[in-house]
Amino acid sequence: MRKGLQGKWVSMVVTLLFIFSAFLTACSSSEPAKDSSGSGTQSQPATTTPASGGEKKEITFVAAQYSNATEPFLKKVIDDFQKENPDIKVNLQVVGWDVLEQKVNTMVSTNQTPDILNLNHYAAFAGDDLLMPLDEVLPPALKAKFYESFYKAGELDGKSYGLPLLASIRGLYYNKELFEKAGIKEPPKTWAELRQTAKTIKDKTGVDGFGVPMTTFEGQAYFSYFTWGNGGDWKKDGKWVLNSPENVEGLQYLTDLVRKDKVTNPEPTAINRDELQKVFGAGKVGMMITANFLPTILKKDAPNLKYGVAPIPIHEGKQPFNLGVEDFLMVFKTTKHPDAVGKFLNFLYDDKRYEEFMKNEGMLPATKSVGDSMSKQDPLTAQFISQLPIAKFYPLTDPKFTEMRLETIKAVQQSLLGQKSPKDALDELQKKTE
Repeated sequence: MRKGLQGKWVSMVVTLLFIFSAFLTACSSSEPAKDSSGSGTQSQPATTTPASGGEKKEITFVAAQYSNATEPFLKKVIDDFQKENPDIKVNLQVVGWDVLEQKVNTMVSTNQTPDILNLNHYAAFAGDDLLMPLDEVLPPALKAKFYESFYKAGELDGKSYGLPLLASIRGLYYNKELFEKAGIKEPPKTWAELRQTAKTIKDKTGVDGFGVPMTTFEGQAYFSYFTWGNGGDWKKDGKWVLNSPENVEGLQYLTDLVRKDKVTNPEPTAINRDELQKVFGAGKVGMMITANFLPTILKKDAPNLKYGVAPIPIHEGKQPFNLGVEDFLMVFKTTKHPDAVGKFLNFLYDDKRYEEFMKNEGMLPATKSVGDSMSKQDPLTAQFISQLPIAKFYPLTDPKFTEMRLETIKAVQQSLLGQKSPKDALDELQKKTE
């Protein structure tokens, strides 16, 4: 008798468990299927409201702070996006460049990678198999918007991992009033003219003639100006050539400007690019090389400054060049919602919205449609965009660049401080590539 009751009881429990299991399966959320293009976009309309009791898809976006306008703009973009996509929540973190690298390293080492990251390099993460190929996330129509050279800069081993967010081109900025006081008629085109112009400004006005920022903030740029300007490079035929004769000569020239000629700011290793831009805006340095976003800053912070922009000076007989710097967005493989990521990126790169972002930050766009639009509106922007064909880029596709960038800055600092000769500093630097 007890055995019969027990059998009936077990049968009843099994039945109830089956019904309960079916109920849970029906109520649980699942990832929407990707569309036939493989873009990862949802098949349902963007305005679909989550089912009652369902959870929103959350994605995290860690962005670099380019200016005080960056966070308010991105917050507005996210608010507008979430209104159109109530089933998606975007968590934004805007981080200053001075601590961004450290924060990202911490996130990676603690397995807390964001869904989307904004940074100036990607290859090290791709090399460690941490990133999702962009073809698995982006709608094909968005991919077609970008300048081909920019998009290719985000490729590694035939796959795209770094999505171009924005770019900058460099120029020699000069103070027209200081030039006039010193009797200088035009900006220098060659290294010999740059040295003489800086000396004349210093002698006639007492103001430092040429600004040099050599910190970890962006010291690698000034190394590039005086190596590329002498026909040198970071790598050649796939190999690091940091101590090439051309590079040594370029660093010797820069070191002489600082230590021998004494025509620069006295402590280049103690001031970064942004700080030096403020000095330029205050009329306390005659010339400096920096990016196309400086006019946007000067318009706000130094509206009365009279300045001009010229190509970067080169060593006599060398080919003209420009430094193209590109920042990227990347998607980590740990993302649980690639479809939501794809939707958000497509929303961010809407022409009108993306153009507003570029104008806010004074940057060059990575998409052709916005590039054409901005060129028609502003002659200076058109001038910078016209420099893109001669732009050279850092070797971002080499995962070792992240490390070598910092080591290169240290080597240049040692030379500018007189701790090592340019040749010794670069010879030791080259050994670190092996």
